[in-house]
Amino acid sequence: MASSSLDTSWCPSELATEVVGHSIRYCPRIDSTNEQALRLAEAGAAEGVVVVADTQTAGRGRRGRRWLDEPGQALLFSVLLRPTCEQSQVAILSLGAAAACAESLASEYSFPVTTKWPNDLLIAGDKVGGILLEQRGGAVVVGVGLNVNGRPESLQAQVGTALTTLEKHYGAPLPRKEVLVGILEKIDDIYQQFQAGGLAEVVDRYRRFESVFGRRVCVHVGQEVVCGTATALTDSGTLLVHTAEGECEIAAGEVELVAGSE
Repeated sequence: MASSSLDTSWCPSELATEVVGHSIRYCPRIDSTNEQALRLAEAGAAEGVVVVADTQTAGRGRRGRRWLDEPGQALLFSVLLRPTCEQSQVAILSLGAAAACAESLASEYSFPVTTKWPNDLLIAGDKVGGILLEQRGGAVVVGVGLNVNGRPESLQAQVGTALTTLEKHYGAPLPRKEVLVGILEKIDDIYQQFQAGGLAEVVDRYRRFESVFGRRVCVHVGQEVVCGTATALTDSGTLLVHTAEGECEIAAGEVELVAGSE
């Protein structure tokens, strides 16, 4: 297994970006890249700073879940942004980051990546990565966790989710630095589009990878569960679910696919 540390000292000079990656803070071991990016935001850091780690001791996912990683095998990074948009539009950046990952992995390595609204990255139905967007003050941090190399079995037993790695589908370990560069360049491209007012276009880039359309789902929204068929994504990034009572528009939630709905 390729488990070398991820030296990013070379990275800013090689990135073809406008905003993202002008400064990269590499931490071999950290509590959470998102938390560190939020700390930097509070200290006045400019947008575009990227925090990268080889392993996290307190990585987190959505709804308070832990994000586990195999040290030296995953890509774990967070991007600090300061978007000029309405609060209701910020969540589109999470979809944009997922689209950036999917576009990069598909174009560079021909991975058949799909998404599961709102933040999961899948290959052949198994989770290969996820996005976590967090805010503090006027700052937005977009965190990405991607299982690049290694074997997912040990982590899978702990999180109770079917996991996979890029290596498993590629047939060999991948250079994490190259994967990182490709994704950061796509994030920068999508962020420029977002800042220019092309929010619907960002959502459309995400739609091309979405796997839940036409499938039976149960969406956990707080204490409520909405079950029906996922039909579409609006231009604002909300999920439309056709239920027995009619069409329901969901802004945030946790999608569970109903067995046999493929």
